[in-house]
Amino acid sequence: MESSMESSGEPRARASRIGAQRRLARSMGWGAVCLVFAAACASPPSPPWIPPVTTTPTEILAPGKFVWSDLVTQDVEAAKSFYAALFGWTFIDGDRYTQILRDGTAIGGILKAGRPGNSSEWVGNLSVLDVDSAVERARKQGAVIETEPVDAPDRGRIAVVADPEGALVLLLRASDGDPADADVPFNSFLWWELWSQDADSAAKLYAELAGYDVETIEFRGAPYRVLKGNSRPRAGVLAAPPEVPPQWLPYVRVADVDSLTDRAAELGARVVLRDERSAILVDPTGAPIAIQVWERSDRLGVKEQR
Repeated sequence: MESSMESSGEPRARASRIGAQRRLARSMGWGAVCLVFAAACASPPSPPWIPPVTTTPTEILAPGKFVWSDLVTQDVEAAKSFYAALFGWTFIDGDRYTQILRDGTAIGGILKAGRPGNSSEWVGNLSVLDVDSAVERARKQGAVIETEPVDAPDRGRIAVVADPEGALVLLLRASDGDPADADVPFNSFLWWELWSQDADSAAKLYAELAGYDVETIEFRGAPYRVLKGNSRPRAGVLAAPPEVPPQWLPYVRVADVDSLTDRAAELGARVVLRDERSAILVDPTGAPIAIQVWERSDRLGVKEQR
């Protein structure tokens, strides 16, 4: 499979078609969300407030680290109800932006999408040293810049990018610095993983954007590309099945996959995959999310970045 992909331009062309189709399908909904981000740096009336990614300024930058997670959805109330019941998250509602709290600490947010019927998805905030330079590098590689670089008060310099396959990511240089590395508590974000139709090219692209070193290992019988920043694993890239659209998938650390998966199904989620240590769910609003049991001794040594 790998060798045939390398010998033909068809996979890359197919990935480009998938990306274009995916961007077109969600353009109305995500366009409105991009305006919400952009409005954060605009003058009144009533720009939405987007909180900093850390409650205490650190002045530390960790390029390549996913420092925040935003859910873009048409049904904010349904999302809040589901995640409160599943993970015990609480929320602070603001002007077009809802903060997600885990035990009183903000870990992400929820943005209302545009028109009814638009799909939901999680969008990671990826720390980079220079947003403008990263955007230009992404543009040269065929990415679509959904939101050009802007300064968002309290958050920092941001831009929203759809990579050449259509996977969304928010590039960020946080004005107060990034959260310090620490053990990941239960029911908090653990890891981000890119599902790609052209995993080698995707890994190279993000290495260029965020300064990653790429290490390819064998994981569950298939190549798994670990993206490392300053020798620390920050994210992963894997080859997606043909029917799966390219996307970034967030993982949440849990204590018990079986009970949480069953509970998610009771709450209206669709269970896509599951095993004894992880599960991939689609929440009731349509956003894919994964849960995983993780210990320090687990293979990859990856999920201790937040």
